[in-house]
Formats: sequence, C-alpha cells, structure tokens
Amino acid sequence: MDWSGFRRYLPAVGFSLLLLVTSLLPVPEGAGEQVPALLGFRLDKWVHAASYGTLAVLLAWGRQARDVITVAALVTVSVCYGAGVELLQGLVPSRGVSGTDFVANAVGAVLAGLAWIAAHRSSILSDRTDPRSRQ
Repeated sequence: MDWSGFRRYLPAVGFSLLLLVTSLLPVPEGAGEQVPALLGFRLDKWVHAASYGTLAVLLAWGRQARDVITVAALVTVSVCYGAGVELLQGLVPSRGVSGTDFVANAVGAVLAGLAWIAAHRSSILSDRTDPRSRQ
C-alpha cells in the first residue's frame, strides 16, 4: 500500500484532533464574559472561523483539490466536523452547543474554500510540475 497520498492528510488529521481536544476542554466559570469584540464580533467567533477555515484548507491541500466540486465536498466535511464538535460540547458541563459558533465555523470553512479556489484559478497555488496547470 502506498502511504504517500495519506501523508498529505496528516496535517488535517492532526489539526482536527487539536480542534477536538481544545473544544472539549472545560472552560473556567465566567470566561465567556471576558471575551473582547473585534469588528463587531466576539473574538472567539473569529477564532472559530479561522480554525475551520484552516481545516478546510488543510483538507484541500491534502486532496490537492483543484475543482469546485471537490473543494465544496471538503468544505462540507469541515462544516460537518464543526457541527459534530459543537454537539459534543453539549456533553461537557462547562460548555454548551452554540448555533453562533456553528455559523462561524461554517463561514470560515466556506470563505477558505472560496479563497482556495480563487488562488488556484489565478495560478497562485498551481503546481508547475503538474501537467494540468500547463495550458
């Protein structure tokens, strides 16, 4: 079995495990009230968006995705993973399920997917050795 293709997914797998662990850690009482805002949104929403956007990009990089359908599927995986983590947070006493966190996760993943597609279409991320990039 050739593991070279799987190795490309290791950053996404590692990052998804990091997201899971940090999302399920208990939160000190009152910590949520101390979160500052940035551009009208609480800072934790920006962290959610950046985290799930990063996951979507790592998945796209692992798959070497270039077409819209594949990137959309990987963005969907990232969004569903975020939804699953949100549901698991409902089992942690100091945490809870948050619809706004889910929306931030989804927005981050979608925006990252769009940026990935735009970067590939503009040849910023094109692999010069890939025959598909030579046109």
